[in-house]
Amino acid sequence: MLLNLTHHRDKELNLTSCSVVQPRRPATPTTYDVRTSPPTRGLLPMLRALALSVAAVVTSTVVLAAPANAADPAPTGPSIIVVGDSITSWFRDEPGSVSDGWWAMLGRELSASVRTLAEAGSGMNVRGNKCLGTTYGQRLQALTKVDYVIIQGGRNDMYGCTSTNTKKTLTKAQQKKGIGAYLDRLGARVDALGIPRSHVLLVSPWGKADRKRGYRIQGYMRLFANRKHEGFTYVETRTLPSRMTLDDKHPNREGAAYLAETMRRAIASAP
Repeated sequence: MLLNLTHHRDKELNLTSCSVVQPRRPATPTTYDVRTSPPTRGLLPMLRALALSVAAVVTSTVVLAAPANAADPAPTGPSIIVVGDSITSWFRDEPGSVSDGWWAMLGRELSASVRTLAEAGSGMNVRGNKCLGTTYGQRLQALTKVDYVIIQGGRNDMYGCTSTNTKKTLTKAQQKKGIGAYLDRLGARVDALGIPRSHVLLVSPWGKADRKRGYRIQGYMRLFANRKHEGFTYVETRTLPSRMTLDDKHPNREGAAYLAETMRRAIASAP
């Protein structure tokens, strides 16, 4: 299934402002419920958050957000797992802050329980943390039964890792084969968990950097998501302009709001 949700104008990105609990940043993975509000923060805490993300993958295979206050009411919306790279792992649930992640915005909009399995630099073909971490495939057993699985990726899948833990550029054939092999394994895993394949959403956000290679990677993901292959839902995103990114790769608040709204629409449209 292919969802093209890129036609709406920026002014339509009118997300409801909800409050969320002040996040702690543990070294060990935990599940995160997105709900009640910390104070607005600026750029310096964002840089600290990025440093914490890098440090976290050293001690933890998966980077997850922190638990909500036990006194808060349970989320009423869907349960979601996000598998991703630094577009997910660099960010936190901090409303009004430059650190606020697209997945946190999505969770608040849907009153969802959101768990992330994300590691900077990782992908379907490449281990994260400068080849000392994990691939998406190595996190498959961490998937549990949820309402929706979002695979945010592709940004790093031009690369693989050597046996000596150095990054190498893959051929086009290797890139395609690796993505297809991972999605085959993902299909088997969600079938075993009883998650409908149409509730597995693939999204590959790109800014202007490396855009030519990005079109190719997106094409592979779109191909294998097709019902003739895996039967997943591929969610189209437009190229993020510089004003919607931090560095022509990672979304800023405006870019995160766009991604959150795009994924909200995709979930609302999923069969």
